[in-house]
Amino acid sequence: MIYYFIKNSQSLSDVCHELHIENVEYLKEYHNQHCAVSERIQDDIHQGLKLYIPSSEEIREINRKIRADNRSFYDFPHDGKFPFDFRLWEGTYQITHTVYSQGQVLTKYHHKIRLHFEGMSNNDYEFLFSVFDFSKNGTSSDTKTDTLAQMCMDVIYPVKYKVSADGTVNEISLTRKQEEMIHELDAIKSFFPDVSSSGYIEHMKSLIKSPETISQKFKNTLLNAFMFGPVYRAGLVKWNASETYNVFYPWIFDAHPIRFELQNILLPKNSLEDQWLRIHEKGVASDHRSLEDLYFPDPGYDSHAEINDSSIDCEHSAEYTFKRDNYSLYSIEAVFQYFGNEISEREDFLLQRIQENDYI
Repeated sequence: MIYYFIKNSQSLSDVCHELHIENVEYLKEYHNQHCAVSERIQDDIHQGLKLYIPSSEEIREINRKIRADNRSFYDFPHDGKFPFDFRLWEGTYQITHTVYSQGQVLTKYHHKIRLHFEGMSNNDYEFLFSVFDFSKNGTSSDTKTDTLAQMCMDVIYPVKYKVSADGTVNEISLTRKQEEMIHELDAIKSFFPDVSSSGYIEHMKSLIKSPETISQKFKNTLLNAFMFGPVYRAGLVKWNASETYNVFYPWIFDAHPIRFELQNILLPKNSLEDQWLRIHEKGVASDHRSLEDLYFPDPGYDSHAEINDSSIDCEHSAEYTFKRDNYSLYSIEAVFQYFGNEISEREDFLLQRIQENDYI
């Protein structure tokens, strides 16, 4: 018989996770069948308890019974990969981005995005993407700068996304003729005749004239890293966990993206009737560059360089929630934390679906 002594603050769910047992009640039942009457578990467990646990072969048999009884707290995908259908990403979402400094809220931004599925082209999903309803710290900004930025964005949106079947953004392009957009931007100058506004408008015109720059700028956003990223391609290989993988996340404004080493964990259901599937993505920076380096025009990331004392020290955590019946995206809640020079910085990102699409 195999014994397991319970550690401090450890629950039966924690033990099930270690043993890969898919329902805690079956572990409790196994223990009660093999222990003395005085050692039987009624509710939860306590530190130092001698828990009777099954062998590897017995665990496989227990899980077979759990699934036959339709009482598993995990729905594992075939071959470890969930069959995400990115057509189902169509819809309207609310974005909240909160920036903290030393534990205090510095700024809270809100805006909405809309993805409209246009159809398939060469095995790519084609979407129209637009952004609207901006606010800062709970109020819509009416400053001249923000008004100018909104008017310029109204000229550019919507843009077209081409997304591969595995969730990779292959191309982002403008949907209108350059001449039309440049003419409209020139018309905006009559509302903002100052030199600074004129310079901003000329900058927007230069972007429109460079399709490659437009595509790269849109691709290199925090939103795209979440909505279309490696998290959807990292299959489960270690029971409920993926292999580790690397992602560049542009968490810090006006800085180059940080390289993270991440792993996905499939979370158990909250109850057997739980209709939501949750994947937790968590990891730390695996980037040799310092925080200061990330602000240089070309910080030159070197995949062979080693982490050192000046390398950026930060962590990333995100929980993705999907509808269990079709794996459509419902929400993403993420946290970024930076530690360094006795300063702790944090950013929270929350995406929530607020309007369904025609496929769900």
